[in-house]
Amino acid sequence: MASWNDRTVTNNHILPYVDSKAAPPAVAEALTTLPFERNIFKLLANADTLFVPFMKLLSSCWSEGRELKSSEWQLTVLRTSSLLDAPYVWDVNEPVSRAFGYSDEQLALIRSGDLSSTKLFTDRQRLIGEMVRELVEANAVSEVNMVKARETLGPKGAMEVMIIHGIYGMLARVMRSAKIDFDPEIPGLLDILKKFYARAIEVETEEAKEHFHE
Repeated sequence: MASWNDRTVTNNHILPYVDSKAAPPAVAEALTTLPFERNIFKLLANADTLFVPFMKLLSSCWSEGRELKSSEWQLTVLRTSSLLDAPYVWDVNEPVSRAFGYSDEQLALIRSGDLSSTKLFTDRQRLIGEMVRELVEANAVSEVNMVKARETLGPKGAMEVMIIHGIYGMLARVMRSAKIDFDPEIPGLLDILKKFYARAIEVETEEAKEHFHE
């Protein structure tokens, strides 16, 4: 089972990992949405009728029409994983976050929940972190922070935070309940991710430059 301090693969997972080679065509295709397979998707594929549309929903999170920046999406995911004690979610998404520019220092602070630094985190990032904390601890975002979210992120961005948290909160609970194992090491993962998310990284880099020159 995946844990924060031990990467030993026990193979004590309660539900089976679906083999893409033996799965129905639509499920097999959905299992290869990414350029590599992940245990979490192999678990979800047990519910084959729900798995295919779920993967389409997950893929839609990368739509260029999204209001949240990719780094803000990753912040939502990482805070969710930390607060829900889901090391597998963190393990999968930390390298994605690095591809979008997060440093060791930032990641350590996100893990601990300290987003107070105005040099390392934007107002939007601090608000997102607080929204996720409230969703986990109080099961709702406070009215004060919902108003801030409406004004800072816009109605679209505010809803995206809650939907993304909901998706990854569900995944975190699946992983813990099924006692998921860490994935095998993927050589050259960061380079693969940078290539796979090249367009999203380019968009975020351009936005950062525009913000810097304002």
